[in-house]
Amino acid sequence: MHAPLPRFSHMIARLVALMWILTAACFGEWTQTVRCAPDHVYQDLRRDAGREEFCELQLPGSLVVKDGQYRSWFSEGHPGSVGNYSRGREVGSWKECDRFDHCDTRDYEEVFPEEKKRAAFRPLVPVTYQDGKFGFDFASCRSTWVTHTLGADPIQLNIGGDSRYNCVISIFPRSVMEHGGEGAYNCWIPYSVGVRKFDTVDLMNEFPKAGLPQFCRPQQTHPEPLMIRSGPEEIAFSLDLVCATVSKLPDGRGSLRIELNPFARDLVRDAAKADGPLNTLLCMDQIEGPQVAADSAGKTILTYQMSTDPAKARREQKCIREKIRAPMPCSH
Repeated sequence: MHAPLPRFSHMIARLVALMWILTAACFGEWTQTVRCAPDHVYQDLRRDAGREEFCELQLPGSLVVKDGQYRSWFSEGHPGSVGNYSRGREVGSWKECDRFDHCDTRDYEEVFPEEKKRAAFRPLVPVTYQDGKFGFDFASCRSTWVTHTLGADPIQLNIGGDSRYNCVISIFPRSVMEHGGEGAYNCWIPYSVGVRKFDTVDLMNEFPKAGLPQFCRPQQTHPEPLMIRSGPEEIAFSLDLVCATVSKLPDGRGSLRIELNPFARDLVRDAAKADGPLNTLLCMDQIEGPQVAADSAGKTILTYQMSTDPAKARREQKCIREKIRAPMPCSH
């Protein structure tokens, strides 16, 4: 009598166990190549066929940054990157390879040129935790990767300080970084916001709670409807609008008048004084203006004149009607 065949689920379980054993044996051939300082934590992450080795510095408030040696592989024998982190940012000489084993060497500065221009810049991790509050130093805005490890889905913050006007922070749940989907968002915070304290690292929710403008928006694939720029550098966005009004000029053309939140308003006013005429994209088309002036109440008003070309004027009107969602019309 033949022994009964194992059930299909048992066969799957055995196959998974065999694959795990083979994978573990393969990974077991990889030895530790990164050495960490005594007060750091060594990490050896395996995902698919790849591997990352690095050192972590654990900070109060379940905050963590990479600090020290780093190495990665796409698969065994196919290196990714090798270099050093200093408190959450890449520094010095790095060797970086792609999946096809094409490698380049890149040097990362300790301080970026735009960081050097800010009197408030400090070479420290710009997120801290003390007395139950998370402190964000938007004025310093040292470019840093920080991870908040508390909870089932750790939050990663990519803080960028190389913009001339704004501290740019991208916030990703780890699940989004690894698998895609919704939940990530970006923030453009003027450096003048300074140092602020919040209950959590979820800035999208914390800014309104603190009585600040909403500087964050979910990641999006469609273009930003309104971008005010000095040359190619972006200063303010449709997110910064307090009000917007379309009216007719004496020559029959349309006119768009807007007011920005106080932080973006000051940025635009100062940039116009220092750099001369600004430029604006409305649904990625250039629009004439802005003219920057103060109304009778002292508010800074930006005025744009719509095109004399009928087809372009219609596109501008359509963009304003469908994309520019200011909280209210301007009363001036």
